[in-house]
Amino acid sequence: MRENVSNYRRGVMSLVILSLLRRGDMYGYQLVQETERASGGKLTTQEGSLYPVLYKLQEQGLISDRRELVGKRMTRNYYHLEQAGRERLTEMQAEYEELTAGVFAIIHREEAAQ
Repeated sequence: MRENVSNYRRGVMSLVILSLLRRGDMYGYQLVQETERASGGKLTTQEGSLYPVLYKLQEQGLISDRRELVGKRMTRNYYHLEQAGRERLTEMQAEYEELTAGVFAIIHREEAAQ
């Protein structure tokens, strides 16, 4: 069961990351902060959990990254949404909305029956 929750969370995080990157390029910690801010604190993640999802999205060709020098010695990886990522985001949004509508229909139908 725990593995299913983990897979579900990764899928949701892929959707969240692609959605955030649609707004503009962001670096890892910025994605963590923006996820919490934009969700009103309902969705939080750690950088360590975020990077495997970012790497998978890169492998799939949905996002790319670029290194940028910040200050004298520090570099940041900024992630960018590619056209393939925009197209996949549209598909993922439709799939997620359909799935959650079905789940809510079941939950609310059962609540009303009680």
